[in-house]
Amino acid sequence: MGALAVGLVAAVALAGCSFGKSDPPKPTAGPSVAPSQSELAKSLGALINGGYRFKVVAKEGSYTGGIDPVADLLDATVSVTSDGATLKIDTVAVRGTAYTRLTGLPLPGFDGATWFRVDPARITRPGSLGLSAVKDPTGIQALIAATHDVRRENRSYNGTVDMTRVTTWGPVNIPQVMQLGQVATRIPFEATVDDHDRLVAMKVEIPDNPVTATYSDFGTSLTTTAPAGAEPLPDHLYGMLGL
Repeated sequence: MGALAVGLVAAVALAGCSFGKSDPPKPTAGPSVAPSQSELAKSLGALINGGYRFKVVAKEGSYTGGIDPVADLLDATVSVTSDGATLKIDTVAVRGTAYTRLTGLPLPGFDGATWFRVDPARITRPGSLGLSAVKDPTGIQALIAATHDVRRENRSYNGTVDMTRVTTWGPVNIPQVMQLGQVATRIPFEATVDDHDRLVAMKVEIPDNPVTATYSDFGTSLTTTAPAGAEPLPDHLYGMLGL
C-alpha cells in the first residue's frame, strides 16, 4: 500500500465519525451545570426523537447524511482528502445491520463497486462508518456535554468546549487536536438554534481548522434499504477502518 493510501485510511480511522459502543460523556448534574448549558443540551431533543439531516465540514473533509434514530436508519458519507486524493466511505445502517462502500484508493475493495456487510460484534472501538451506540453519528451529544462558560443571546450560544472529553466530531482528527495541549480544553464555539429552540448550527473554532455542523429537515423519514448482494466486510478492513 502506498504512503498516500496509508495516510488517507489513517486519517479517516482517526477522524472516527462514530462512538463505536462507548457512551458519550454526560453533563455534570447539579448546580455546576449553568442554565444556558442546560438549555443548549435541550436543543438536541429534535436530534434524539426524530429524523434529521446533517453536514459537518472540517479541513480534513466532510461528513454528510441523514439519520432516523427512532426507525434505526442511517445513510451517510464521509470524505477525506489529502494531496489531491479523496477517500469516500458510504455507510447505510438498517435496524442494527450496517453496510459500507469504499471508493477512492487503488486497493482491493476500494473501487466503490461492492457493498460490504459489517459484523456488529466486531466493532469494538470508534471507527469511520458513522455508527453510534447512542444513535449520534456526528458526536454532537458529547460535544455539548463538554461545553463550559455557556452564554445565550437571542438564538445564539457562545462559550468553550473541552475537546479532550470528545471522542468524535464529524471528520475531525481528534488525536491531532489533543496535540494542542491545554488549548484543547477551551476551544471557542458558537451554536445557533431556530425559533423552536432546535440546534441548527454548531461551529467549533479549532485553531487552523474551524469545524461547522448544520442540522436540518427535522422529522424527516428516511427510505434507506439494505443494499442487495452485500458481501461480508473483509477481515483486514476492520483494522484499516479503525473498527
